[in-house]
Amino acid sequence: MNLRQFALYQPDRRGKIALWLASLCAVGLISYLNVWSGPAYELHIFFILPAMLIAWYVSLPRAYLLASITILLWYMTDRQLGGENVSQWPLLFNTLVRIAIPFSSIWLLGKIREILQRETRMARNDALTHLPNRFGFLQDGELLLSLARRQGTPISILFIDLDHFKRVNDESGHDTGDRLLRRVAEVLQKQLRASDLVGRLGGDEFVLLLPGAGAAAAAEYAEKLRLRLLAAMQESNWPVTFSIGVASYAQPPTELTDMLCEADRLMYEVKNGGRDGIRCQSYDAG
Repeated sequence: MNLRQFALYQPDRRGKIALWLASLCAVGLISYLNVWSGPAYELHIFFILPAMLIAWYVSLPRAYLLASITILLWYMTDRQLGGENVSQWPLLFNTLVRIAIPFSSIWLLGKIREILQRETRMARNDALTHLPNRFGFLQDGELLLSLARRQGTPISILFIDLDHFKRVNDESGHDTGDRLLRRVAEVLQKQLRASDLVGRLGGDEFVLLLPGAGAAAAAEYAEKLRLRLLAAMQESNWPVTFSIGVASYAQPPTELTDMLCEADRLMYEVKNGGRDGIRCQSYDAG
């Protein structure tokens, strides 16, 4: 796990509960240590650390709640350390000023995490179609391929290229071309099974990874998908057809890029043979 992955790690429900309870205990322990050590040691900075941890890994509402509890304990600790002669007004004023410290820290951390998450999504997803881009597809696809190898299940990959897409861009403009690509992405997403992965490699090229699908199932899937894509194009009178290469593996290979290259080669065979069709090939060995 690299630094970015660690920073953007999202605990599950049990992890969040455990972190919340641990932070409550930490705030209580810091309060006790502050009273026990007396005014000789300044421990106030440690009060805000649990709230910042909750803001980053759990949620902002929980962090604001913990910050409120922290401020209350902070006030009670200072009052106890000051004894009976403590002046209430300065204590209240200091407490109100201290509210700004954890609350502003929580707000700032929330904004920083939001920016990091947005940049991560932008690095992995295509801005136009919101599908995984090449980087995102390869990253997630390697995980699916590794799982298929461990389970010994077949896997297939479809490489889809849009025929005559340049003609739409030239004659109708890039806005129409963008709408067409988004429509293709919608059809692909609706066709997906829960285990499948789709991505836009760039331009007018799309790819689908089908874990568990053998040669016959992948060929049937590709034909149904092509017909649905053609129907979507006809709805808007777009003169676009689809060249699809399908590479199926009874035993998953070691490299996703090898699968992608094979499907790409098969797609170009369709292109060279007149376009608007499917070329399938099965590989018995990984």
